[in-house]
Amino acid sequence: MLGGRDSSRPHGRPAPAHDTRATAGARASASIRRWDLALLAVALLALGWLFWRNTLLASRVIDGTRYYLLDDDMMISMRYARNLAEGHGLVWNPGERVEGYTNFLWTLVMAGVHVLPHSDANVALLVKGVSFTLTGATLWVSIRMLRLFAPRSLLVTPLLLVVMVTCSDVLLWSVWGFEVALLALLHVVFFYRLAQDRHDALMFGALALIPLTRGDGVYVFAGDALVLLALAKSRPKTLVFLALAAVPAAAHLFFRHAYYGEWLPNTYYLKVYGLEHPYKRGAAYARSFLVHYSVVLAIAAASALALLRTDRRGLIPFGAVLPTLGWVVLVGGDMFVWYRFFAHVMPIVFVFAIAGVVHLGRGALGQAAWSAVVFITSFPLVRPLDRLVFLDTNGDPLDQIQVAMLIKKNARPDSSVAVITAGIVPYFTRLRAIDVLGKSDKHVARLTPFEGSMVGHGKLDPAYTLGKRPDLVVSCRSQLFALGLATDTRTHDPVLSFLASREFQTTYRPTPIREAFTLGKTAIYTHPGSREHARLDWEPIVVTP
Repeated sequence: MLGGRDSSRPHGRPAPAHDTRATAGARASASIRRWDLALLAVALLALGWLFWRNTLLASRVIDGTRYYLLDDDMMISMRYARNLAEGHGLVWNPGERVEGYTNFLWTLVMAGVHVLPHSDANVALLVKGVSFTLTGATLWVSIRMLRLFAPRSLLVTPLLLVVMVTCSDVLLWSVWGFEVALLALLHVVFFYRLAQDRHDALMFGALALIPLTRGDGVYVFAGDALVLLALAKSRPKTLVFLALAAVPAAAHLFFRHAYYGEWLPNTYYLKVYGLEHPYKRGAAYARSFLVHYSVVLAIAAASALALLRTDRRGLIPFGAVLPTLGWVVLVGGDMFVWYRFFAHVMPIVFVFAIAGVVHLGRGALGQAAWSAVVFITSFPLVRPLDRLVFLDTNGDPLDQIQVAMLIKKNARPDSSVAVITAGIVPYFTRLRAIDVLGKSDKHVARLTPFEGSMVGHGKLDPAYTLGKRPDLVVSCRSQLFALGLATDTRTHDPVLSFLASREFQTTYRPTPIREAFTLGKTAIYTHPGSREHARLDWEPIVVTP
C-alpha cells in the first residue's frame, strides 16, 4: 500500500466493494483481537493475584525458611516425581514398585520441574507457576473458541473471563497443584481445533495426552472421540487417526504392567474396588454438580441446541459433559467438596453459555439480560474472596508441615514413618514411608472398605501396617484424643479406627514423642524396639505464618 492505495491497481480506479468490505472486516477483526488481548492481560493479573494469595496461605515459615505446599494428594505425586528425577525410578519408596498416583503425565511434568534448580522448600512454588501458565493458556484458548460463535460481540470476552477466573473449579484445583489445569487445557484445545475444523496434529496430540494426564482419562478420550466422529467428513480416515491417538494410552498400559506388575493403578483398587453403593454415591455427586451449575448448564445446553439446527458443532458441550456424568455415577463420585471430576469441562460449558448470550438474546437489551443471568449465577456475589482464597485443608497441611520439619530436625535419617496423610510428611522428611490408607500399598488397597467411609479412605489393616514396625507413627490427632479411645473401636473414620486398633494402642500409644506441638495437635509415636526410643524429648522448631 502506498498512500492508502493498492499500487497494483490503476490510478484513479476505486477498489471493488468486496475488497472494501474485506478490509473493513480485517480491521474489525484486528480490533476485536486487541480488545480480547487487553482483557486477557487484566484477567491474568487478577488470576495471578488470586494464585499468590492462595499460595501464601499454603505456606509456612519454619526456622526461618518458607515452605510452599501443594494439596497433600499432589505431594504424593511430587514424591514420585522427585524420586524419578533423582534416578530412583517412578516410585514412592526406592525399591518398591506400586503406582500410588493417578496422574502419570502430570507427575512427569513435576519430575521435569524437579530437574530445575530448586529446594524442597520452594519446588511447589515452581509447580504452581506451571499451573498458572496452563490456566492462563486455557483462558486464551477459551476466548478463541468463543470467537468462533460470537465473532463481533464486545460483551462476551469480559463476561467469559470474569466467570472463569472466579469459578472455584477453574481456579482452586489449579492453584492447589492438581492435574486438572493440564487436563482442562488439553480438553479445550481439542474442542477448539475441532470447532475450527482443523483436524491436525495439535488436535490429535491434545486428545492423545488426555488419558495420560489422569488415570481415568480414557472416558474423556472416548467422549471426545465420539464427537469427533459425529463431525468428521471422512470417518474411515478419522478412525485411523483416532487409533494413532490411542497409541500413547496403550503404551502406558503396557508400561504399567511391565513396571508395576498391574494392568490397573493401585488407586483403582483403593477407590473403586469393593466400594459400597457406588451408583448411589456417584448419582449424588453428579446431582450436586448439576444443581450447583444448573443455570449455566441450562443456558449452554439451550445455546448448543439452537446451534444444532444448522451446525453439528452444537454437539460439543454434550460430548464434553455427558461422559463425565456417566463416569462419576459408575465409579462412585469423589471425596472432595468441589467438583474436581467436572473441572475440565467448565471452560467448554462457559464458552457455550456465553455464546448463548448472543444467540438467545434479542437485541442489546436481551443480551444484557442474559449476561446478567450468567453473571449472577456464576460469580460468587456473597463474600467472593472467601470462595476464592482459602486454605486447602486436605490432610491438615499446616500441621503436617510442622510435623515434617520436627521429624526432619530430630529423627534419624534411616528411620521409617507410618502416615495417614501420605503427602507432606513423606515428601519433606525423605524417610522411608508406610501408607496407612493404602495409596501406595497393594495389600491395603484390595481390602473391603469400612461401611460409610469416604471414597479412598475406608481401607485399613493396622496389624499388617504396624507389623512392619515403623520407627515413627504420625497420628493426625492429639495425645488426649488417642488416650480417650476404646480399644478396637471401628467406625467410618479411618483415623479413629487406626488409633483405636489393638496394635496401635498396645505397641505405640504408650510411647509418644515428647514435644509440645505434637502432643497437643498431631502426636508422633514410636515403640520400644525402635532406635528412636532412645531420645523421646525432641527439640522444637520456630514457626511463623
